[in-house]
Amino acid sequence: MQRKRKKIRKMTRSLKSKTAVLAVAAMMVLSLAGCGKKEEEPYISPSFNNESDDNQKYDPTVENSSVTDATYGDAELMYDAEPSGQEMSEAVKASMSDPLEAGVYGEGIYYNSMANFAINVNETNWSFYDAEGVAAATGLSVEDVDNFWYGYKTTQDAETSYCCIAYDNKTGSNIIVSYVNPSVTLFPEITAEDYLAMALNRYDNLLVKRIKFLGDTWACLDIPADQNPAGRRVCYAKKSGDILILVTFTMQDDQELSEAQELFSRLK
Repeated sequence: MQRKRKKIRKMTRSLKSKTAVLAVAAMMVLSLAGCGKKEEEPYISPSFNNESDDNQKYDPTVENSSVTDATYGDAELMYDAEPSGQEMSEAVKASMSDPLEAGVYGEGIYYNSMANFAINVNETNWSFYDAEGVAAATGLSVEDVDNFWYGYKTTQDAETSYCCIAYDNKTGSNIIVSYVNPSVTLFPEITAEDYLAMALNRYDNLLVKRIKFLGDTWACLDIPADQNPAGRRVCYAKKSGDILILVTFTMQDDQELSEAQELFSRLK
C-alpha cells in the first residue's frame, strides 16, 4: 500500500510539472517583447511554482468557462481575404509542392501551407526578420532557426518552433508565426482555446474567443495595451493535427490591428 501511495504521489508531481512547463510556454509565446524597436520597460516572463493551484490537470471533457464565441462587437478581430492572386516563382511553387513545416519565403512574401496563408510585405513599411533576427528575438541560436526553416528539424523536435517574424519599420509592431507541440510537455489532445486560456490568470476580465480568421475558426486572446507593457497583443491559435499554430500580433504606437491583418491572404 505504501509503495502504491508513493507511486501516485510521484505521478501527481510529474503531471503538475508538465502542466507548469506548458503554462510557461503559453506565457512565453504571448510575452515576447516588441521586436521592431527597443522597449523602455522590457517584459519579464513570470515564474511558475509546480505546486501552484493554477497547475491543474487538463481535462478535455470539461468545458472551459473562460472560452466564448465572438459577437458582433468583436468584428475587428475577424478578418477574411480572398485567396492570394500573387504569382509565385517557380522555386516557390516547387517548395510548396513538397512544403516545409516552417513555410517558405519568396520575393517579399511568406507562404505557409500548414496554416494556409501568405503574408505579403511588398510596398509596405513591414519587413521580415532573417534567421539571425528571429534567433535574437526568441533566444534561440541561428542554427536552431535554420535547422527548422530548412527541414533538418521538425515540430516533433521542439516544444516551440518559430516560422516567421514580420515587423513594421516605423512603429515596431510585429507579427510572429509559431508552432507549439503540446505532446512534448503535456497532452496532444489539448485544444487551442484551452492553451490560450492557460495565460488568463495574468490578466483582468479577459476571455478566449472563437473567431473567424481567413475563412477558418481560430481561438483568440486579445490583451489590451493597458495590461501589456509591449502594447496591445492579439494571439490567434488553431490546431493542425497535434500541432498548435499561433499567429501573434503586437501593435505599438496605437497602430490598428487591421493594418497587420491586411498583410494576410488565403492560399486557397
